[in-house]
Amino acid sequence: MVGPVAFAVLSVALLVYDHLNQRVPALVFWLTLGLIVTVFVRMVETNRRQSKALAKQRHDAYNDPVTGLRNRGSLEADIAAAAAAPGAGWVLVLVELEGFEAQNDRRGPAAGDEIVRGFARQLADAVIPLGGIAYRIAASRLALLVPAGERPVGEIVLTTAGALQSDPDTSMGRSYGEVTIPNEARDAESAFQVAGKRLAAQRQRQHRSARRQAHAVLMAAVTARHPGLRDDLRLVAYRSIALARRLGMSAEEIDDIALAAELQDVGMLAVPESVLAKKALDEEERAMVRSHTAEGARIISAAPGLATVARLVRSSAEHFDGSGYPDGLAADAIPLGSRVLGVAVAFVAMTERRRPHREPVGPGEALAELRRNAGSQFDPRLVEALAQDLAEEAAPVSTPA
Repeated sequence: MVGPVAFAVLSVALLVYDHLNQRVPALVFWLTLGLIVTVFVRMVETNRRQSKALAKQRHDAYNDPVTGLRNRGSLEADIAAAAAAPGAGWVLVLVELEGFEAQNDRRGPAAGDEIVRGFARQLADAVIPLGGIAYRIAASRLALLVPAGERPVGEIVLTTAGALQSDPDTSMGRSYGEVTIPNEARDAESAFQVAGKRLAAQRQRQHRSARRQAHAVLMAAVTARHPGLRDDLRLVAYRSIALARRLGMSAEEIDDIALAAELQDVGMLAVPESVLAKKALDEEERAMVRSHTAEGARIISAAPGLATVARLVRSSAEHFDGSGYPDGLAADAIPLGSRVLGVAVAFVAMTERRRPHREPVGPGEALAELRRNAGSQFDPRLVEALAQDLAEEAAPVSTPA
């Protein structure tokens, strides 16, 4: 601004000098003076706007526009400074807002922004007494950088965990991962990597715990209504696990199958007891019973950690030839875990459950029935896998000489 100001002052001084010496008529003097002032004011305003825009750009480069917290770029710079600074070191804590994307999709971006702003305020308020800084480094991920001092790392993490309280309507969880700087990481990349791995491990532990709790609640509801089912369901789970292992399925897939085996009859809770007790059903009642897999999937999927289990339960009554229900899937379109359940359920039903019209049969007779229906109701490959399991179980155990 020095140049424009000097030019304006000089121009006005010369104009006034010429006017006083009657070299410039009054009208020309005032028009020229007005022009100089107008140009000068416009230059000042343009410069002010440019300065404001540059300041905002610099602010946005290091701050999150939604929460006002510092962003990832700022955190990376602060980690580099923390790693180089002398002293007891720093603690980086990453915080994942579990289920934020689902809330954002369900309630809309504006509500999602308000949710994350609420968490950001809580985190900022919690970290100020610790002498640290809060950040938002991704849509659903917050972070804080705190001087370690004499505090144990666990105390810092617990302070963070205790500060984040969500609205019960959001049903959002939180996972945490921490790393000490420079003891465990000396740059931003390695710090994010170590803390991210610990966050993922904690999230997996929480996921497994939530799955087990939801499974236990649903099992209690099923067995409270039909106490005699518990043993049969455990046998179905045993058979399903054995088949899944023989097929080389992963540990996660086997866990889904085991849970689905025990929750396959959850949908029967939606069928009136009077219908279940009848020997002959009319068309409407048969449709009600046939809907139990879809109804069971709906009930199970209310627990987010059991979404994959719900899909297996929904398709557990599909037939290999497409004649099953509720979706008429066929062959490989039926999830493999559901095909495993279909074989295991049928085998246990024939060998363990007493029915009004028949007694349980032996494993050989049940296997023969499964083979008769292989390719129509059951996946032939899974029927033969069961046959191999049964053969190994029946084989005499050799003892060392």
